[in-house]
Amino acid sequence: MKTLTSHTQHTTAPPGNGHTSTPNSEGTTELLTLILDRLERMEQRFDHYEALVRQALPVAGIMTDTVDGWMAQLRQSGIDVDERTKETLRLLAELTAPQSMEALHTLIGVLPTLGVLLRQAPGAIAAMVDTGDELVLHLRESGIDIEHVGRRGAKAVKALIDSNILEDAAIAVISNAAQSLEESACTARPASLFGLIRALGDPDVQRALGFFLTFAKSFGSRCKTSA
Repeated sequence: MKTLTSHTQHTTAPPGNGHTSTPNSEGTTELLTLILDRLERMEQRFDHYEALVRQALPVAGIMTDTVDGWMAQLRQSGIDVDERTKETLRLLAELTAPQSMEALHTLIGVLPTLGVLLRQAPGAIAAMVDTGDELVLHLRESGIDIEHVGRRGAKAVKALIDSNILEDAAIAVISNAAQSLEESACTARPASLFGLIRALGDPDVQRALGFFLTFAKSFGSRCKTSA
């Protein structure tokens, strides 16, 4: 760009006049000089910015090509970049939600306590292991075969699981029996023969007797099979 220069013109007064310029012409000349100086400084700044832009364009092109290459590699790997971007934005929105931020603040407050517990954990685990070793040693010194007890315990646990005792129906029966035992312990009274005959007409008693009869038949059959 061309550099602007300022030129001042001097006017010649007509013959017989002793003044070379008027006050108004001097003020105008100073104003024009100031404007030209500022325009020159602006021109220099524009030249500097233009040079920066020219230097930045190749760098921006390289960065664009690099990003395009990464995107192409991700697509070739079967990654949906657009979907991943949407999921990332959705996750960011959830993380910045008020309830999430409150939970994060709570977690940050608990982190020092967790750090102390983690530092103490190895010592606590080592103490538990030492206690277990001492217990096993005492049992062996008492003549107890730990391996045999362990095998029998494993078989007992397996038999308990295979017996369906942990099924919902079996647990319901056991729960009902426990509650009935608790209620009967507080309300049971001696029963006469007449009271027993009268109780046989109670539908609840009949239902319980039917249950026990069915249980007795099934239990007897299983005892005969296992004998």
